[in-house]
Amino acid sequence: MKEQESTPGLPLIKPSPAAADKIIPLHGRAKQPPPTAAEQTQAPSLWYALHLPQLAELTDKLQQQYLEQLAQLATGVSSSVSFHCCSLVFEVRSSLRYFGGINALHGLLAPRIVKQLQDWNLEPRFRYAASPTVTGSLLLARGDRNLLVHRRDNLRSALGRLSTDVLELNREERRRLYNMGVRRLQDLWRLPTDGLRKRFGSSFVNQLQRALGERPEPQRYYQPPPAFSSSYDLLCEVENVQLLLPVLEEFLAQLVDFLRRRDLSTSRLVVSLIHERQSCTSITMGLRQPSRCRQHLLQLLEIHFNNLAVPAPVIALKMQVVRFDAYLGQSGELLHDSGKTSAGSRRLDLFMEQLQARIGEEPVRKIASVAEHCPEYATSQQDPLLAARRAADHPCTDNPRPLWLLPEPQVLKVCNGKLYHHESLRILSGPERIETRWWSGTDVRRDYYVAQEDNGSRLWIYREKTGDRCWFLHGIFA
Repeated sequence: MKEQESTPGLPLIKPSPAAADKIIPLHGRAKQPPPTAAEQTQAPSLWYALHLPQLAELTDKLQQQYLEQLAQLATGVSSSVSFHCCSLVFEVRSSLRYFGGINALHGLLAPRIVKQLQDWNLEPRFRYAASPTVTGSLLLARGDRNLLVHRRDNLRSALGRLSTDVLELNREERRRLYNMGVRRLQDLWRLPTDGLRKRFGSSFVNQLQRALGERPEPQRYYQPPPAFSSSYDLLCEVENVQLLLPVLEEFLAQLVDFLRRRDLSTSRLVVSLIHERQSCTSITMGLRQPSRCRQHLLQLLEIHFNNLAVPAPVIALKMQVVRFDAYLGQSGELLHDSGKTSAGSRRLDLFMEQLQARIGEEPVRKIASVAEHCPEYATSQQDPLLAARRAADHPCTDNPRPLWLLPEPQVLKVCNGKLYHHESLRILSGPERIETRWWSGTDVRRDYYVAQEDNGSRLWIYREKTGDRCWFLHGIFA
């Protein structure tokens, strides 16, 4: 066999003459004969392993991030991609005929992988191999043997020349193999399996058996993140946005089918109305609870369109999902007279979504409690869409609190021993002492009371415990 060119930086291991018709250098100009029917039956899968030893110097989080980006490149040639330590393995036999062979497939992937490594400022070098087993391909790639093994029967001879360093072993296991005089995998083939299992454990033996195809290799395949985007170019310019609803209804039908196939739902999507000479008009639909109900989403779109004025005729439409959520099915209650039902909460969510569609998201806020005893900081206003996904509010005190707190407390008048606001006040309950922490920067020491005016209004008042000990109005009850 003539010496073949290899990718720069990738040593090419030439097969021995005896195995030249069985083990083929994976990268080169020579075309490979298509496997026979018997070979396809014997080796139904062909796993391409991509090993990147330079990733070992990175953190685990960065390794995972880089491998996921490389997996997105691999999904262009295979739908079965799995992660391993500094490596990717994906099945390619099902796509060989489409790409024109393993050399063409490798020639398509290699430049993209090298460019990606250069973008990450990493050494633009990688190891690769292909064989009928996942573990066998990994061991060949770790051993820097850029080989293609078509048949499972040839794995033993191809793997036997590899050093034992390609195995996943700890320091003690490596020391034992060295003391036994075992340097290559072919030395392990001569040893009894029971003795190896007794000395090194079942995981060691199972790794060797998986490499030879004698044990199943369950894999957890990479699932790319879901993405949905649909667009449509109108045949003519449209000024009445109500005429666009049939097209958007078709978009929603596609979206619901997409979500059901993946057991997902959505809580935020964007509908864009594209104009010819103007920037596009975007409608952001946010839901308090994730949904995939077409009727509900269409109803929200109709409400948005009722208040929409477009600056120019619409020439195209686009719908894109911004946030995907897990689908949570609803089930009926076992006991209808339990006194608790989710129907009221669901109706409130629908009302809030319709209200936001009419007046916008900013004017609608949710009041949430905060783990703070000072009344000025005990509540906060939140986006109801975000608040619905967060944990429950912090528990608040059992003491009465008014819904309306004044921006600045107002001084109350004291005349003849009586408190006056607009009318004289009568204290109903109290005191409740509230003091700030010494490290807060403001010294607050107050005794709070619930008072009532002659007209029936209830007020929240307090008296300072320091200084002039004046009385103040701080809040008004509903």
